[in-house]
Amino acid sequence: MDNELSDPQAKIYHFIGEYTRRHGRPPTNREIGEAVHINSTGHVDYHLTILEKKGFIQRERKKSRGIRLTSGDETQALRIEGTIAAGSPLDIYAADHQEVLDLGMHTREYVLQVRGQSMIDDHITDGDYVLVERGAYIANGDIIVATHKVGNVERGEATLKRIYKESDHVRLQPANSEMNPIIISPEEWDDEWEVQGKVTAVYRRC
Repeated sequence: MDNELSDPQAKIYHFIGEYTRRHGRPPTNREIGEAVHINSTGHVDYHLTILEKKGFIQRERKKSRGIRLTSGDETQALRIEGTIAAGSPLDIYAADHQEVLDLGMHTREYVLQVRGQSMIDDHITDGDYVLVERGAYIANGDIIVATHKVGNVERGEATLKRIYKESDHVRLQPANSEMNPIIISPEEWDDEWEVQGKVTAVYRRC
């Protein structure tokens, strides 16, 4: 889906879904603009028009919150793309077989399998599957997949942590009292790190 949309349109689409899940109602154009850093409500409306034309949303223009996400493509299973560290960062490597996680729902997210115990206090443990949303709006405290692009492997090293952007550093916080956070300077964060997505759900096979 993100390949069909510009970066602002993808961010707007994901924010609408997140806001609606949290508040039980869609956001206004002004709230969307504030979230994705677009000052003009007219500019927001332009992107919403593109999303509507491409079939990602439906709108009732007489209502300030008249936005509804459409279901999009029907996806009954998600391919497991690899594993993600919940301890020391490691490379996200491609799965060596075409295993899928059957969700029986509409989604455009992807799945990673957790390795390690750094998020156990958030009830995410070794062997769990996390559903990751690409291009999502990221707020302080969200659980994210962060990739360190200057690693010893071609695709970079990735880790699962809560993110906190503070005044003089970025903190990647584990949910395990026995582990220390990763502290990153703003310069290093901008040059060497990238957010691959936000965790929206956890799946565990019993």
